[in-house]
Amino acid sequence: MRAGRLLFVTYLLLAVWSLLLVYSTSYGVAIMRYKVDPSYFFNRQLLFYGLGLLGLLICSRINVKLFYQRVTLRILSLCLLGLLVLVLVTGNAANNAQRWLSIFGVTFQPTETVKLLLILVIATVFLRKGCGVRVQHWVLGFLFLTIALVFLQPDLGTALILGVIGVALFLTSGVGLSRLVRVFIWAFGLIILVATLIYFFHPDFFSAAKLGRFAFLDPFNLENLDASYQLRNGYYAIGSGGVFGTGLGGSIQKLGYLPEPHTDFIMTVIAEELGVFGVIWTIFLLMLLSFTALYIAVCSHFIFDSMVCIGVAAWISVQMFLNLGGVSGIIPLTGVPLPFISYGGSSVVMLSCAVGFVMAAARRNLLAKSREVVYL
Repeated sequence: MRAGRLLFVTYLLLAVWSLLLVYSTSYGVAIMRYKVDPSYFFNRQLLFYGLGLLGLLICSRINVKLFYQRVTLRILSLCLLGLLVLVLVTGNAANNAQRWLSIFGVTFQPTETVKLLLILVIATVFLRKGCGVRVQHWVLGFLFLTIALVFLQPDLGTALILGVIGVALFLTSGVGLSRLVRVFIWAFGLIILVATLIYFFHPDFFSAAKLGRFAFLDPFNLENLDASYQLRNGYYAIGSGGVFGTGLGGSIQKLGYLPEPHTDFIMTVIAEELGVFGVIWTIFLLMLLSFTALYIAVCSHFIFDSMVCIGVAAWISVQMFLNLGGVSGIIPLTGVPLPFISYGGSSVVMLSCAVGFVMAAARRNLLAKSREVVYL
């Protein structure tokens, strides 16, 4: 099977799997908490995937020549920074964070769009200007500015994802090892300096709510019971599922014990209802999508396509790690959704558009290969 076709089939499998799981995990929340129809979240997720599929088809047909133009880079950069500044100025606050924008009655999370825009901006810069020292300085400065604006919301999970995407693309650009080591030392020193300044000038930033994330180190300690409530119930769900699970729809923890069973903690309900095999199947689909994107990147004849594919693969992989690591207690909870699986419009639509760009790269690889065959 061709890489582009495999990518699209995997995406469709993830979409169907997500719809099935969102309905199973959300009908109790819809009835008990929101007093709406049991299929409310399922219907919205179906709409999100419909919009995502449309975005995928559009992005898969965008001509790569568009990114050679100077105006494209300016528009992408201004959109990215404009969204982040706008959410800090006029964004909607919830759960001690200001991460959402409402435009014409539609509420969305701009940081999901920023992830894709960052990949396109950095790939476009290296496409047009090469990988010289001045270009590297510009990319690093833009990356740190983006992360800083996200950090101020605050959204530590997304800031970390953006950092990993930036590092992956920086490595792809062909920068030398010695240069890379100096960059990491400089970045680490900058992080320590910023953290120190925040501690002395804004000690309220390290609030009990944020420090409570470290309750994962000892979630059953009597002093951590409130902070680790969701993590402990996630453990109960995982433990109850065992190898084969309690059956689709048979979860107990989703009925009022897990506050967000259809978003951040959807994997714990998968473990409870479908057991080890359900978890393995979900991870397999996500890894298959990531490795297919990497394969397309390796086969690509264009630096822009290679960098976009690697950026998308890094995005999916690190977000999956942060979500699964958080719900399993390996790392602190970051509040990031499980890509393609969790309920959420902004995430589904932007990830779908990202897959569209990877499919465009696969199509160009196929065209380039066919021309080589004809030439030979």
